Amino acid sequence: MLEICPNNERIAQEVSPKGTSSLFLYPVATHEARPFILVLPGGGYHHLAYHEGEPVAKWLNSLGIHAGVLKYQVGDFDASSQLTDVEDALKWIRQAPKDWCVISQQVGLVGFSAGGHLAATVATKGNEKPDLLLLSYPVISFQDPYAHEGSRWHFLGEAPSADATHAFSAHEQVTSQTPPTLMWTTADDASVPVENSLLFASALSAKKIPFELHVFEAGRHGLGLADENPHCQQWVRLATNWLKKHHYVKEECKMTPTLFIAGDSTAAIKGAAEKPMSGWGEYFQAFFGSSVHVDNRAINGRSTKSFLAEGRLANIEQDFQAGDYLFIQFGHNDEKIEDPTRYTDPDQDYRHNLIRFIESARIRGGIPVLLTSVSRRRFTADGNLDPLAVGPYPAAMRQVAAETETPLIDIFEASQQLYHTLGEQESMKLFMHLPEKVHPNFPNGVADDTHFSDIGARQIAGLVAESINQSTASTLSTLKQLLKGVREHGAN
Repeated sequence: MLEICPNNERIAQEVSPKGTSSLFLYPVATHEARPFILVLPGGGYHHLAYHEGEPVAKWLNSLGIHAGVLKYQVGDFDASSQLTDVEDALKWIRQAPKDWCVISQQVGLVGFSAGGHLAATVATKGNEKPDLLLLSYPVISFQDPYAHEGSRWHFLGEAPSADATHAFSAHEQVTSQTPPTLMWTTADDASVPVENSLLFASALSAKKIPFELHVFEAGRHGLGLADENPHCQQWVRLATNWLKKHHYVKEECKMTPTLFIAGDSTAAIKGAAEKPMSGWGEYFQAFFGSSVHVDNRAINGRSTKSFLAEGRLANIEQDFQAGDYLFIQFGHNDEKIEDPTRYTDPDQDYRHNLIRFIESARIRGGIPVLLTSVSRRRFTADGNLDPLAVGPYPAAMRQVAAETETPLIDIFEASQQLYHTLGEQESMKLFMHLPEKVHPNFPNGVADDTHFSDIGARQIAGLVAESINQSTASTLSTLKQLLKGVREHGAN
C-alpha cells in the first residue's frame, strides 16, 4: 500500500509501517511544469540508506527537477506488493492533482544497490514504467554467481526457485520498452559485483536501448553522491550531462546557486604557510555536497571598509547571479581604531557599509545574509565570556538586519555558547595554541584566541550550518533544503 507524505512529516523515521511504502516529496519551487525523478535508496531490502535518499533528492532539486524518495517496504514483505507500490507512486506522480506541475512524459527512476534492482525490475517488468532509468551500483541478477545474496533472500526468500530468480533478474527481462538508462559502478565493488551492471548493459545493447555505463576503477559499495571519493564523484557530473541530453535539465538555467562568503580571516582560506590555522569557510562546502557551490572570498585582515576599498565586493558582483547568496561577516578588523584604512564607526560607517553589501546582492536578484562575527575566546575574571569580545559590532549588525529585514545568523552568540559549554580549558583547543618547536610554521609557538585551529574551524562551520537549519527566515528556506545533512557534519 502506498501513502503520500506531502509535508515529509515522518522523514526521520527509517522505515514505513509494515505493508506500506511512503512517498516523501521534494518539489522545486516553480510554477513551471518540470520533470520528476523518484529515488529508491539501497539497503539490501533489509533497511534503507538515508544518504541514498534525501541528499539525492536535493541534488535533483538543484538541477530544477522535482523529486521524491520512496521509503519502500523492507524486511518481511510481498514482492508483488513491493512492485505495485513503485508503480502506484509513478502513476500518482503522473496523474494526481498537485500544487506544482509535472511533465508526465518525463518521470524517471533512480535506484541505488537494492533500490537499483527494484527500479530496474519496474522498468523492465512493470506496466507503469519510468521514462528514464538511472542506476547506481545496482543489484541486477538474482542468479548465481553474481547475485547479492542478502537482497535475494529478503526479496524471494531463503530457497527461491530457478523460475523466480530468472523472473526477477532484470537483465533477463529487458524488452524494447525498457527506457534509456545510465549506470555507474566500480570495478572492485566487493558487495555487488560489477558483472551485474555489465549483464544489464549487454541486455540493453541487445535490444538497442540507449544507455551509458561508467565503471570506475576503485571505490567501495554504497558511495551515494560519492563526496568522499573525488574520482567516483564524477558520476554526478556525468549524470547531470546525461539528464541535460534527455531534456530533464534546462541548459539556459543555472540551477546550482553559488554561496559567496565576504569576510575576514576567521572565515578565509589559509595557505600552507599558515596551517594549521584554518577559517570556517574552508569546511562549509561539505554541508551542501553538489547542491550549492561555496565561493569563499573572505580575506585575512579585512574590514568592511578595506574590503570595499580594494574592490573585492566589485569582483564578487562580476560573478554574482540571480539566486546566489552573499554571506557577509565582518567586525574583527572594523574595530581597529588605530588603523584608519580599516576602522569603521559601528553606528555610522559600519552600518552604511553593511547596507552596501546587502543592496549589492538584492539588486542582482540574490539573497544577502548577515553573520555576526565569531567571538574571540575571552573569559572574564569571574569565568564568564566577555559580551564585548568583538566590541559593539555584533549588536550593530543585529540592528541593521532588523531594519533592512535581512536574514541574520548570530554566530557571535552561538560561538559564545559553544565556548561556555566547553569551558575555559577545553575551548582553547578550538584556537591557535601551540607550544614552541611543535609546528614548523610556528617555531616560537603561538597563543591566539581569535584564529581557529582545524578543529575549531570545523566546529564553527557546523554552527553556521546548524543556524541555517534552525532559521525561520523565509528567504533561507531553499538553502535549508539544500543542506546535505547537518547531523552528519555539524558541531558535536
